[in-house]
Amino acid sequence: MMERKKLDALLLLAGIEAVAVHELANKYWPDCEAYAQIRRDTPWWLVLTKAGPVVIGWRKNVISIDWRDTAVRALVTADDTTKGEDHVHAWSYGDAVKYLAHLAHALNTVATPQAA
Repeated sequence: MMERKKLDALLLLAGIEAVAVHELANKYWPDCEAYAQIRRDTPWWLVLTKAGPVVIGWRKNVISIDWRDTAVRALVTADDTTKGEDHVHAWSYGDAVKYLAHLAHALNTVATPQAA
């Protein structure tokens, strides 16, 4: 379960400045009565940054980090994990901090483009 205080710690350690944070329904478990309690107990988070939204939340065994709705397209790790240029799965909070720190750099580059 990722409580808001754990999310805030991840963002702080990774250097991601959130403009706003909103709780989301868990996007992994089906939206049906059988999973209603686990969906309530394990929310996901919409983190609004200056470069766009990042969605973070626990799936079954991994933390899903998704930035597909930003302009950033970058691999944030070479680790053997599910990943793409707009998402990554972290197997621990430590991995999540590492990946988010790399993402923070890319988000900051998009949010404050260099002058030509």
